[in-house]
Amino acid sequence: MMKELDDLDKALLDRIKTAKCFSIRDVIRPFLLQRSESVLRDRVRALELRQLIRTARTKREILCFGVVPEDDERA
Repeated sequence: MMKELDDLDKALLDRIKTAKCFSIRDVIRPFLLQRSESVLRDRVRALELRQLIRTARTKREILCFGVVPEDDERA
């Protein structure tokens, strides 16, 4: 059973959903004073495992995208 999202997870998710595409560094930058980079990257990875976001690796960075629910997709 998965735990509920805490405030940090919700803030990360909101930040990702506000833009079309963010690198993982841009997503976690405002939160680096609260937590370490490795913890924040793990949190983003956990959001991906829950299928709340998706990521794509480029040559130099990992990009984060908000997931569009199936109900909202336009064919």
